[in-house]
Amino acid sequence: MFADRLELSNGDQISGTIKYLDQEVLVIKTSYATIQLNWSKVKKIETKKPVTILTQSGETIHGKLLADGKNHKVQQENGQVIEFAELQGIDQMYPQEKNSKPLKFSGKARAFAELKDGNTESKELKLDLDMNLVHGMNRHRFEFESERAEKNERLTEDKLEANYNYDRFLDEHWFANTYVSYEEDGLKNLNERTTLGFGLGYQFFNTPLHRFSVEGGLARVWSRYRDSGDSHVDVFRWATDYEKATVFLDKLSFFHKHELLIPRTEGNKLLFESETGLEYKLPYNISAVLQYELDYDNEPDDGKEKRDSAVSVGLGYSW
Repeated sequence: MFADRLELSNGDQISGTIKYLDQEVLVIKTSYATIQLNWSKVKKIETKKPVTILTQSGETIHGKLLADGKNHKVQQENGQVIEFAELQGIDQMYPQEKNSKPLKFSGKARAFAELKDGNTESKELKLDLDMNLVHGMNRHRFEFESERAEKNERLTEDKLEANYNYDRFLDEHWFANTYVSYEEDGLKNLNERTTLGFGLGYQFFNTPLHRFSVEGGLARVWSRYRDSGDSHVDVFRWATDYEKATVFLDKLSFFHKHELLIPRTEGNKLLFESETGLEYKLPYNISAVLQYELDYDNEPDDGKEKRDSAVSVGLGYSW
């Protein structure tokens, strides 16, 4: 039995499950289709389960929506009723998440594989794993990436990277950040690279529809190359993590994240890594992924290119 009911300005009535409101578009899932409606056409609305409302002023409100032919209202947990007109604009609305668990563990795994036979024989396998553990004001983030490719029995990619972030939230948005990473790349003659840093971050959004955060700070990078020996450099670190659901094409989201390491003194190594792409949700928490990667090293080892890029298509799984 569906829990949510709508009445439109033309008199039509719709029963279903409200998925979210974003950019003035209300998305509701019915027994026959997922429907997108202009919010201005909704005359009455009623939900059985609580929702979370984010206002354009940054306020967060939890409560149940009330059916009313004149004004939309939300009844908070303390019984107070607020009219939407008092909220100075709604940015997002979605079913309220349960926060009863002391620990929240989530993650996403992606696999990209390619096998070719014939005039050109090639094999490529790439694995990405992102995991998050949140307890109270603490967040732990772990990322792992492994990539290996062969072409005509010649190794063309051989890369391993692991990152760990510890975030201590100071309030709803600001957090202190400690960061450590490890990387190997056989094709770039990089035996190992370790980065250790700290700084501050700011989380603009972290909702089922929109995730956006930035980090900045200081770090030291230790590198060991096969032919040119060891080196270390102090850097400024800047990182961005962004993901946004697209309202007008249901189940499709856009994502982008990057990390930039800028040397604190001239003549040293500058490093940049980014991942940008689209993810389309399939049943059973599976998704199809189209991804573009860009790596830049302004001082690569002898005989190596400064810029590496790749386009990959694969599958993902979220929990």
